[in-house]
Amino acid sequence: MKLRLLTAIAGLALIATPALAASTTVEFVNSSGQTTVVVFDSNGTAVINGAAPGPYTIDQAAKKICGDAGGQQLCVTFGEMGTEVGFSTTYTDTAGNSGTATITAVSN
Repeated sequence: MKLRLLTAIAGLALIATPALAASTTVEFVNSSGQTTVVVFDSNGTAVINGAAPGPYTIDQAAKKICGDAGGQQLCVTFGEMGTEVGFSTTYTDTAGNSGTATITAVSN
């Protein structure tokens, strides 16, 4: 669950202007090759691999997303920010994970 939450909050940093899209789908591939798909809704929640949605906060200037997993604060920092399908960037999180996140779909 912790890895999934980190992945979900990580993807939110890819959305520089979340109010412009109804939802954004991001595919995360960690350094071990594990893939996770996250759908971010403009209402401020994210769904990880079809699970229940969870909230997040974003600091676009710092390229950082934070969320709460079981009472523990987890944050993810990205190399770059983007909004277009096909945009890809690196990420690292406070649990020591890293990988690549790619926007695969945007709906309005």
